[in-house]
Amino acid sequence: MAKSKYEFWLSFGNGAEKLRLPVLPSVLNVSNSSKNESVDIAKLGEVTIIQDPVAKMFNFSSFFPREESPLIEYTGILFPWDYIKMIERWKNSGKPIRFVVTGTPINYAVSIEDFNYREGEKDVGDYDYDILLKEYKFISVRKIEQGKPKQKATRPNPKPKSKTYTVKKGDTLIAIARKHYGKSGRWRDIWNANKDAIIKRDKRNLKQPGHWIHIGAKLSMPS
Repeated sequence: MAKSKYEFWLSFGNGAEKLRLPVLPSVLNVSNSSKNESVDIAKLGEVTIIQDPVAKMFNFSSFFPREESPLIEYTGILFPWDYIKMIERWKNSGKPIRFVVTGTPINYAVSIEDFNYREGEKDVGDYDYDILLKEYKFISVRKIEQGKPKQKATRPNPKPKSKTYTVKKGDTLIAIARKHYGKSGRWRDIWNANKDAIIKRDKRNLKQPGHWIHIGAKLSMPS
């Protein structure tokens, strides 16, 4: 019997482990939410797989033979239980595998949704199986680093520059307050800020606060 040009491959761990199905299934079922299609293996080369956002499902049935026969696609097959244990281990890992059918556009990362097997109905030692594969969608999750919010550097409030006034001829504290603050009553603020110096300069200010100021004296002007 002539061998098919198609090969069914399952691989795991980015190709670290590979399994080629020894006997091709007679039918491959390809389905998605909008269309179900059963494809004869003999016509598999004519299948067009449309890249749509819906995950595809692949299911097929075949068997793992105990002995080599004309149905087998290659020599050096494994024992049926070796195939079964390998597929079950991949399924239980929870990780995707790759499903490839050579000669077709079928090359997908898939998850093993279901895998059933039973002792063959024809020959003792063979194991029939059914397998359902679902296209696996890889999702990249971008991690956003959330650093501590930067605290704005606070600048110390600069001390207000002290303003001074040089006493001129004819000045009085009342006149100076009216000129600088627009309020003559603030002469007491000027007096309180400068009384030590004013009294030191003229003791008469002890009895008459602020009445005796001298030309050229520098007065601190409070804000």
